[in-house]
Amino acid sequence: MAKDGINLLTILLIAAFVIERVSAGILFLLQLFHLIGDPDLIDDTAQRAHGKRRYAFYHFAVSGILVIFVLFYVGDFRFLDALGLGNRADLSHVPIFVDRLLLAVVLVGGAEQMSAFLKMVGAPSGTGRDSGAQPVEVSGKLTLEESSAKK
Repeated sequence: MAKDGINLLTILLIAAFVIERVSAGILFLLQLFHLIGDPDLIDDTAQRAHGKRRYAFYHFAVSGILVIFVLFYVGDFRFLDALGLGNRADLSHVPIFVDRLLLAVVLVGGAEQMSAFLKMVGAPSGTGRDSGAQPVEVSGKLTLEESSAKK
């Protein structure tokens, strides 16, 4: 596995994207088979907020499980070494489980940020519901005037 910073960033972005999309797909299937509820379908505001927190926990748990699979894949890869921090005297004795824990936090956080980014740019969410957008209607009078430069 490449150990320079650019390749590391690319690998982390791709892994975070894949983790986010796979976890969104798993949560969609769980909602489809009615194993978990859709918080957007709840009418009561307090229950909807509780449902959204529970859904966020499910998303975190599924992402965490997927990150564990990624951590098994990386083998002897040292995250701090790839960042250029592993050769420092004060960080050279960092145990491997701390390095893995740091990588797991970065991947789960990256998956959450990727999810927020995809929602921001308009990727379809797992719920499939419209957010209540109303159609825009414009009325009035349009007047066309000739420019004085063309006369």
